[in-house]
Amino acid sequence: MKTAILEQTFSGRRVVRFDHPEASGVLVWFHGGGWMIELGEDALLWGRDLAERLGMSVVMPDYPLAREFAYPKSNAWCVDFWRHTLQTEALPVFLGGDSAGAHLALCSLPAGIPQKAVFVYAVTTLLPVRDSGSWAAYQKRWPLSPRLMDYFYDAYCPDKALRYAASPLEQLSFIPPTLLITAQDDILADQQNAFAYRFGAKQITYEGAGHIFLSRAEGARFRAQALEDIADFLSEL
Repeated sequence: MKTAILEQTFSGRRVVRFDHPEASGVLVWFHGGGWMIELGEDALLWGRDLAERLGMSVVMPDYPLAREFAYPKSNAWCVDFWRHTLQTEALPVFLGGDSAGAHLALCSLPAGIPQKAVFVYAVTTLLPVRDSGSWAAYQKRWPLSPRLMDYFYDAYCPDKALRYAASPLEQLSFIPPTLLITAQDDILADQQNAFAYRFGAKQITYEGAGHIFLSRAEGARFRAQALEDIADFLSEL
């Protein structure tokens, strides 16, 4: 039996669901894209592969984007969606996300605690981190640059006075059992190191991996490894 693909809507936004025929749980996954890129083909392929490898149903919301809904409006939608999922699913519910999507998932945590959580190269703070080692070590071959991050930050949270409130690294006091997958060659690596240290998350760093390896051809081996690492982590119930 093949995984079924269903398209739904929640509060006016598209939600894509990959329903595994023998699902043991439901994984809500918030996709990356700098808070500005819609749910695209690369993210959907990742969602399908997750469902088939994990033996779970994977739900991917196409949340409001920063170019239309700056913080905190986009977060409010994600919180409502996460709360709705927890209230309506009969199976165990897990939470995940990559990059900006991981940030939105982290910001949604106070609305309800999942069984476990998984975040891939998460954005954990919007506060100035330009003196951190990974930010200062930026190289042009890295796919995510300081200039691009500033652009994303300004679109997502243009009011700099609100950036403390938009930072899960600064605001969260508790997280569920969490796996954090970090790309070594990523200006956000130090943010994830600090997050793992503060909350005791299980962290795996992929040496030689760059940001967005989930959707880049040269990141195929890291993508395959992430599927295995996530499956191993979520299977340990």
